[in-house]
Amino acid sequence: MRNTPRPAIPALATVLALTACAGPGTAPVPAAVDAQNPACLTTDLEATVTLQATATGPERAALVTLINNAGRDCTVDGWLTITLATAGRKVLPVPTTKVDEPAPAAEFVVRPSQAAYTGLRWTSCARSEDDCHAGGTLRYDVGQNKDGPAAVLADFPTSKRNGITMAELRIGSLQASSAEALDW
Repeated sequence: MRNTPRPAIPALATVLALTACAGPGTAPVPAAVDAQNPACLTTDLEATVTLQATATGPERAALVTLINNAGRDCTVDGWLTITLATAGRKVLPVPTTKVDEPAPAAEFVVRPSQAAYTGLRWTSCARSEDDCHAGGTLRYDVGQNKDGPAAVLADFPTSKRNGITMAELRIGSLQASSAEALDW
């Protein structure tokens, strides 16, 4: 009896179809969440965005600190969705890229009252520029929702708090350490 190879085409087609569903910069979603450590929900986390001191110029950086207020362990993996919005909650169409910085995304547990971190980098701009977006708040979500809750803004100059300008935004992967989150 001769062994005949099994065609790999159906399996390859399935992999390609699943890959096509993920957008650029998105991580695959696990099929099942560990019952002992379910995925963190946006409502489980409180975000503070702290502006970092940077050199003069258009490049800005901020550290996002996500405190687990759920009262139970939960897991994070991947990236936050961060959006710039007006005081009237209008989400602005800032071109956004999720990057594998400072390292590729990896799932980790966030204990109650502990934190997860991510870094933001954006190019500020003059409001008079065509591709410049100006808002007063940053919204966050652990999924794809662009109109999540507003993050607390820290160390933003008072005059800039209601005038954050962005031409483009880059979001780093979630990290367990604040020291690593902006190391890119």
